[in-house]
Amino acid sequence: MSLEKQAVLSALGQAFADGLKVSGVLEALDMSRTEQGRMRRLLEQMVDEGLVEKVGRGTYGLAAGTKAKGGAHAKQAMPASAKSGARRNDSARASDSRGSSSSARAQMPGASSPQCEGRIRVHPAGYGFVVRDDGFEDVFVPEKYRGAALDGDRVLLYTWQGYKGTEGRVEEVLARGRAKLTGILGKSAATFFVTPDDPRIATDFGRIGVEGGPGEARLGDCVLVEITEYPTDVMPRLTGRIAKLLGPPDDPRTEIQKIIICADIPYEMPEEALAQAERTPDELIGEDFADRVDLRDRDFLTIDPETARDFDDAICIEDGPKGGPRVWVAVADVSHYVKTGDALDLESQIRGVSVYLPDQVIPMLPMKISAGICSLNPHVDRCAMVCRMDFDSRMMLVDSSFSAAVIRSSDRLDYPGVAAALSGDFRGRRESYRKWEAHLQRMHALAQTLRKRRRQRGTLELDIPEAKVVLDADDPLMVRDVVRSKGTEGVKEAYQLVEEFMIAANEAVGAFFNSRGLHAVWRIHAPPKEQRVEELAETLGAFGIVVDVEDALSPLGMRKVLDQVQTLQSAQALSFLVLRSLTQAVYDTTNVGHFGLASKEYIHFTSPIRRYPDLLTHRLMKMQLHSEGQPSGGAANWPRLEREQLQELAAACSSHERRAVEAERESVAMYRAYLMREHVGEEFRGRVTGVTHFGAFVEIDSPFVEGLIKVDSLGDDFFDFDATLLQLSGRRTGFTLSLGDEIDVVVLNVSVGLRRIELGLVSGAMEAAADKGTRKSTTRATRRDERGQRGERGERNERNERGERGRWPDRARSADKGAKETPRHGSKGKRNERAKAGLVNHRGPGSVGARGQAPKAGGGKSGSGSGKGQGAGKSSAGKKKPGGRRKKR
Repeated sequence: MSLEKQAVLSALGQAFADGLKVSGVLEALDMSRTEQGRMRRLLEQMVDEGLVEKVGRGTYGLAAGTKAKGGAHAKQAMPASAKSGARRNDSARASDSRGSSSSARAQMPGASSPQCEGRIRVHPAGYGFVVRDDGFEDVFVPEKYRGAALDGDRVLLYTWQGYKGTEGRVEEVLARGRAKLTGILGKSAATFFVTPDDPRIATDFGRIGVEGGPGEARLGDCVLVEITEYPTDVMPRLTGRIAKLLGPPDDPRTEIQKIIICADIPYEMPEEALAQAERTPDELIGEDFADRVDLRDRDFLTIDPETARDFDDAICIEDGPKGGPRVWVAVADVSHYVKTGDALDLESQIRGVSVYLPDQVIPMLPMKISAGICSLNPHVDRCAMVCRMDFDSRMMLVDSSFSAAVIRSSDRLDYPGVAAALSGDFRGRRESYRKWEAHLQRMHALAQTLRKRRRQRGTLELDIPEAKVVLDADDPLMVRDVVRSKGTEGVKEAYQLVEEFMIAANEAVGAFFNSRGLHAVWRIHAPPKEQRVEELAETLGAFGIVVDVEDALSPLGMRKVLDQVQTLQSAQALSFLVLRSLTQAVYDTTNVGHFGLASKEYIHFTSPIRRYPDLLTHRLMKMQLHSEGQPSGGAANWPRLEREQLQELAAACSSHERRAVEAERESVAMYRAYLMREHVGEEFRGRVTGVTHFGAFVEIDSPFVEGLIKVDSLGDDFFDFDATLLQLSGRRTGFTLSLGDEIDVVVLNVSVGLRRIELGLVSGAMEAAADKGTRKSTTRATRRDERGQRGERGERNERNERGERGRWPDRARSADKGAKETPRHGSKGKRNERAKAGLVNHRGPGSVGARGQAPKAGGGKSGSGSGKGQGAGKSSAGKKKPGGRRKKR
């Protein structure tokens, strides 16, 4: 039996009769929370071996046989370090901090080390983390063992067990992750070079050599560089040729190009696809009406944003045969014009989704298709796929059907206009909405009922506002404002009206495929991981919110958590924490339901102009309708896709969607920074929306932007960071910064290139709030004492810490954004001794944690999960844990 298993048995043997959760085992052995996945797998293995048994959901205890014959033996056989909770003594810690060898780090990379493959994410400081293909915990790669690997490369690793977890050495670069970079053109003597924008590249190489001269670029211009020579162990240099002149730095048009290029978003439409679009008729011809239901006599209405250029869905409501209304949802029939395997189809697969940036749209389909023949423009005939839904007198859906059809939209409405009409406002140009008032009121009533019913079943409603950039129509360099995207409550209700009918149609499509046992590309949102909900429960507990972890693994249980969150002043920031605890919605051929919508069957059907999965759904549905003898728009001889092919397309669509979302967020962050350049030195009122060990994020309502107050700007004081309370508190002044605090800030500095807005407190704000901060700190300290001793918080994975790479992500909140800037090793002995004396903070570069362990990063994919930093408090041994941050003098 391994020593690790013996240590686990000893910990379980000393536990109470109700056993320990994984987090409890880690705490008993003084192990990092990032080891939770590996420990869970070890415990499951021990369950299979009969050494351990499950005594509850996620709780483990000694098996009956182990209690009888192994309890005492396990304790005796356990090494000395494990007997004392696996804690290392101070001398060992000091030895490690000076770089000396120790038992935990004695095994260095060698020929017998295990091998694995994965993709490396590099920190500007030089070290990296490799996300393993086999799903095991990420591997920490010290800078000296990174070799010639660049950020994003696929690598082969030799690994070994280090002091803080699995470490590795890059043995071989299997595939390069980058083919191009952006940067500023410079010159030294007669040699041209490019200074890369990415700090991870700049740190390693400083400058990129230029082959073939600057072309049209001038010194100081931002350029695109195609890499021609990658670094090797023998020749660690990077060389490239200038492929494109992007423009002057800090110009928003230049920055947008950089975002598109770095995200690898296809920008130019190939000639073959454009030629096919040009050959497509602008109007319906005779053959287009065949095998379709004629619904041109129905009053279909499109409702979209004011700036929309394509309309892919329309709604009609009328009296139904079941005692309630009949609703028709018509969706543009893109599959009639984009056939499997043609030029438009192949390009749509590559793009996967339309990308909506503040200054432009990068469409999935050419504008001739998306804004022309496929757009449900008013007063023209269009091909459509139609979902019919019949409701009874109780507004329960009792019947639905699908068919290919021809419709003629009666009018084009927008959200603000619908909001005004619902409130009885028909002034000015809104007079044209009067004739649709009865339709809109009836739609609104049904939508409200559907929404209420969804809430009752547990659908999650996270009110996290998105930013909308308002640009000048004539001047591309003029950013007029940044506002909340959905505006007033009336406009939100108009959005919700359309949203309810689209959700109902997508669920009806899911039922269509599920009832027939057909292959489909489902929109799935898996339940959250138990570990993440446990971490969420611990954080929300500091705010008085009780989370039943087992109950919160169901949509209705998580809904109860959100209902509690909405009662707090810091509801918006805490809602974002809830969002990060959830998994990410993706496309898949295996249906596991949609947790966020509390829906068992959900398929995207309503946006084929801008989403490729919807186009796939239309094709699959048409083939089934044809086999059933229903109007299918001529799907007689279409090729069928096997499930494996659908799965490949689903995975690609998920990846393209994430790529688009990141580009959209980064572009908004860039424009926010660009707007605030004109406001440096001005004061604003804001609210704290996130707290980390290095500062606090503050959201300003008008303009709707977010910036960071660095701890360094808070005066000459020591600031402790409590990762559970999400609070910074000054030791000397008692001043605190906590979620939800309203404060007055001044704009100190702005960087468009880094998407960075630096804020500071206005003069005298800290002194004025010191008493309030002291009272708040005392109150929250009482809450912490009531919770008991929590021990060390989890560490975070570096790959999710984009904010620490020199760019702060949009809407960065929570302790997840507080990843440490340094690797887990290499702290100095003298600094360790000072730390034990409480003289320095344990958050700076090269520092060690409260238990003599240097911090590492942790977290998860975008949109899911969170890690947490270390907070002040008491360790399980009862000793006071130093924490916080020392203000630089």
